Amino acid sequence: MYKSTAIAALISFALAPQLAFSATPQAKAINGTNATDYDNLLLPWQAAIKQTTSDLTGCGAVVIAAHWVVTAAHCNDVSKLGNMVIAGVSYIPQGDFSKLDAKYKFTVIKRFHHSAYNSTTFENDIALFQVEESMLNVAQPIKIATEKEQKAADADFKTTWVQGSDSKANLIASGWGDTATKYTFPSYLQVVKLAGIPDDQCNNTINNNDYFVCADSNIADLVKDVCAGDSGGPLIWQNPLNIADTDKGIRLVGITSNGANCKIKNDNQNNPYYQLHGQYTQLSHYRGWIEATIHATEGDNRFSLDAVDAPTITKDPFIVVADKPSAKTQPVDSGSGSSGGSVPLFGLFGLAAIGLMRRKDIHQK
Repeated sequence: MYKSTAIAALISFALAPQLAFSATPQAKAINGTNATDYDNLLLPWQAAIKQTTSDLTGCGAVVIAAHWVVTAAHCNDVSKLGNMVIAGVSYIPQGDFSKLDAKYKFTVIKRFHHSAYNSTTFENDIALFQVEESMLNVAQPIKIATEKEQKAADADFKTTWVQGSDSKANLIASGWGDTATKYTFPSYLQVVKLAGIPDDQCNNTINNNDYFVCADSNIADLVKDVCAGDSGGPLIWQNPLNIADTDKGIRLVGITSNGANCKIKNDNQNNPYYQLHGQYTQLSHYRGWIEATIHATEGDNRFSLDAVDAPTITKDPFIVVADKPSAKTQPVDSGSGSSGGSVPLFGLFGLAAIGLMRRKDIHQK
């Protein structure tokens, strides 16, 4: 949907989800796999944000420092998200967080979204949450890609993306969002391999690609994407010059921002009209904003993204994560009973007005 009609779409999406298909800011995996199939804590920087009134995750987030996570600005705009970050764990018992050890729960004390965030075009879709206690006892921060590394990633996308054919899986997205095949929110963290797409070949209808990373399935005949509940979660790329490092050269290049409605995308696999690419806020562009925000909040200018210690991971996700789900790697249902998974963030905008918290069996990004 084009910029001029995005607001109308927001209203129609909440009230008539069967008609919506285009790019939106949504509580945004199709054909993902369980991260725990590969390692107990495959992605030690992965985090999530709890909903206010339910023991359900509502958005993803990424640990970037001891007391800080980065997420999407549209997550910060949603009143139904609470003040709890969950980090350092791959299994979150959707529906009953009393089963989750307190050491994985962190209280949010401050939130900041980018002052130039545009809820219509999704430009500057980035926010920072500060938590009270250090997360480093259970989680590890990830290094954010530099401008130089982002240019290397862009060059990688340009030489490996082939529209309509299989392409290199050079990105991985993750989260506890809707699986779109069972239409439930899983308790096990999902990971999905994707292909990076050059900006000039991105078919998403958001026109300004300057500050987005564009991605979609790397397998031509298989729909793969992030979905409802994944917004704000990580999109990672591997710097080939640093594969020998303790972090295997893994860099955070993006956070989930906007894309197609997963249910309709999955149900119309042979119709290119519904196969919009996903867009992720390109974090290299916001390194200065992140540092300045942390400096101003902490009253100390010593923090530097360059000085963040590289995490130590034992498994290389780009080697171990499967390209296609098998019987072994099918997402496990959350088992959260009547909750049926959380409502998508996009739905929350409209559903808040009509007094609903969740919808069963119908989820949007």
